[in-house]
Amino acid sequence: MASDTGVRPARRRGRPSKGEMREERILDATRRLVGERSMADITIDEIAAAAGISRTSFYFYFPTKQAVLAALMDQVWERLGQTHVWFGSSGPSPDELGEQLRRVAGIWQENSRVLACAMPSGFAGGYPPMEELMGRAKQRFVDGVAEKIRRDRTAGHAPEGIDAAVLARMVSVVRDHRLAEIVELPEDERERAVDDLAGVILRMIY
Repeated sequence: MASDTGVRPARRRGRPSKGEMREERILDATRRLVGERSMADITIDEIAAAAGISRTSFYFYFPTKQAVLAALMDQVWERLGQTHVWFGSSGPSPDELGEQLRRVAGIWQENSRVLACAMPSGFAGGYPPMEELMGRAKQRFVDGVAEKIRRDRTAGHAPEGIDAAVLARMVSVVRDHRLAEIVELPEDERERAVDDLAGVILRMIY
């Protein structure tokens, strides 16, 4: 059931309830529809019909379409958190960084239409729960990079220089900008582009 802010309560572990399964049907239906056309052109009636529920039932779970997109982004956010294999490594670790970037690029590619809706210029731009979620996602990456920089500097793997948090934000900007371009490249060019991005990030830090 949706809260007044549109943010879903934490899921319980174990077998999903009928309500949770209906909620997942709403999310799956929205994901499919967004893959076909703009969220602005999709009605709540269409989402409800695709999910096999009534319009009234839809509102029991989500107050708005923006709330559905925030829930979809929450799922993406959880998946992205599972890619952070490089943060716990020691030193440059190019293989781990490449793996992390490839996994992120794959998730980005799979959810490109949802991500486009979540951007400040997208359909859910200006929706407070979405802005809060996107802010947390960006900060999580920045914090992970900054902590790795500090740890590697202490261990003598990385040179001292720009404040770790500032440098981490610069890495975040470069990564996000280039990933947005990489997912638009032909498949046979993406692998090399990811390797190049990893090389740039390593040069910025080490």
